[in-house]
Amino acid sequence: MARDTISFYLNGKLERVSGPYAMGPLSDYLRYKKQQTGTKVVCAEGDCGACTVMIDRSVQKSSQEVSFHSINSCIAMVALLDGCHVVTVEGLETNGELHPVQESIVKNFGAQCGFCTPGFVMALTDLHEQKDHLKERHVKNFLTGNLCRCTGYSPIINAGLGVDKNNYVKLKDRYTEHQGYHSFKNEIRNPIHLKFNEFETEYEFVAPQNLKDAVDYISKNPTVRIISGSTDLGVQINKRKTKVHKAMSLQNIPEMYELRVSDGKIIVGARVTLSELQSVLEDNLPAFGRFLNIFASPQIKNKATLVGNIANASPIADTTPVLMALDSVLQIVGKSGSRVVALKDFYLGYKKLDLKDGEFIASVEIPIPANAIVDAFKISQRRDLDISCVNLAVVADINGRKLEKIAMSAGGVAATTIRLEVLEKKWQGQSLDYIKDDISKLDFSKFVSPLSDVRGTAEFRTRALKNLISKFFAQMSET
Repeated sequence: MARDTISFYLNGKLERVSGPYAMGPLSDYLRYKKQQTGTKVVCAEGDCGACTVMIDRSVQKSSQEVSFHSINSCIAMVALLDGCHVVTVEGLETNGELHPVQESIVKNFGAQCGFCTPGFVMALTDLHEQKDHLKERHVKNFLTGNLCRCTGYSPIINAGLGVDKNNYVKLKDRYTEHQGYHSFKNEIRNPIHLKFNEFETEYEFVAPQNLKDAVDYISKNPTVRIISGSTDLGVQINKRKTKVHKAMSLQNIPEMYELRVSDGKIIVGARVTLSELQSVLEDNLPAFGRFLNIFASPQIKNKATLVGNIANASPIADTTPVLMALDSVLQIVGKSGSRVVALKDFYLGYKKLDLKDGEFIASVEIPIPANAIVDAFKISQRRDLDISCVNLAVVADINGRKLEKIAMSAGGVAATTIRLEVLEKKWQGQSLDYIKDDISKLDFSKFVSPLSDVRGTAEFRTRALKNLISKFFAQMSET
């Protein structure tokens, strides 16, 4: 039987949400409905981290492994948290005693105006939930999604390093068993069909139980918006006042969380987050795994999905060049069954996808090359948490000083992510010295067609791509 409410735990207490709050940001529900104002909203686009909270998705994923991770509540739709456990800064204290992270912030004078402090506390809590032995770089990496406008970063970093682990109890050990928790697990297995009216406009959110029901619903409702992590949509809702009247999530379908390595491929379901994927990439495609360190903050990667990044179809998406250079394929499902589409053939134009009415991406298959060199590059105004101006991925098989085979894919130089097939054919079988010399002579404007915008002119993007390719071959010549 379908449910008409969203159910999740908040600091150990069960919440049931319906109406407008269900399709709004979690931060609004926390601040205006629950009066838990420790969670701040500053940028409202997932950049500053003041709104950071922790969530566990184990029940939603039908997993036995409880694990809390940080997310940006300002761009997290409440409906997508069904089956989760949310812990805010108010939920860290125990019987009136500060959490060890909070104590360390106080001891190291890590707060100035204090507005960003709750977000830093939650980000550092995420760090200590995941890692027991820390170095300064770990603290800095986990704080890439948090901004202090007073610029008091040194005390905050010291606070992250100075947490007393002797008195540290992880959230998974505090918030795993609650009264009625087992019945909650059974409840979450039921599909969601939520409807409400606001200002004479009808809104609808559905989360089917299986792929068949999902296909049936989208076939009957071709204009429905399929939402994954909402890290991009959440910004549009807050900044552009985008209204989503009809939405569907695949969050209640167990196979959408599939993440495994099989027969030389990584299989990634539609609901797998970038953080979950990164842990697998580090063992199988380490260059891709490292590249995700500058893709986004932990808060974003803990919510955003690989399939969402693909379907968003941005020409400057950071994952698509690597996936395309690796010859990744998409598993598409719809009323007529399933089909496989190569990612390089998936983009038909700007924001135009090879998806028929009633179809959606169920999974991605990423080949793991046996001996090839894989590398990825990105140019952006900031190193961390910034959108690319130009990006490049290269998969190359080099024997001695000869290029046996190469695949190159770039973003930010056309209406979509593209394969640089003309250059691939031109250089295959050539020596590295020949290629380096050829790069210096070539007019790259013949191979790409970038646009000028606030992130860079067409001329800059063309030159930047040339420099990135030159950088790759310079590195190969030195090894």
